[in-house]
Amino acid sequence: MAITSAIADFLKSIAELLSSVFGTAYSIVHSFITGVFGLFSGFFALVGDLGKGVVDLVGGVGKFVASNIVVLGVIAAAGYAYITYVQPQQRQGRKPVGMNGAGAGGKKTN
Repeated sequence: MAITSAIADFLKSIAELLSSVFGTAYSIVHSFITGVFGLFSGFFALVGDLGKGVVDLVGGVGKFVASNIVVLGVIAAAGYAYITYVQPQQRQGRKPVGMNGAGAGGKKTN
């Protein structure tokens, strides 16, 4: 009986060896395929994040430019209001140059 149990144990160990070899081969192939899919999904995630970052950047620059246009518009409106309303009021109290011949550059004939 010892020889039959030894042969049975030997056949079991060969079956376990083959099972281990095939399990290892499966694990290697599975890891490789999972890695390739992970690489592609990471690449597409990178492209998506890059696109989102570009959109955020363009939006930020657009907001910056729009706010500067608003500020420049307010400054231009204030300058226009100053020229339109303040300067004519300052001229009302002055006499224009050239009245009664003064400053006209010509000779007085009296």
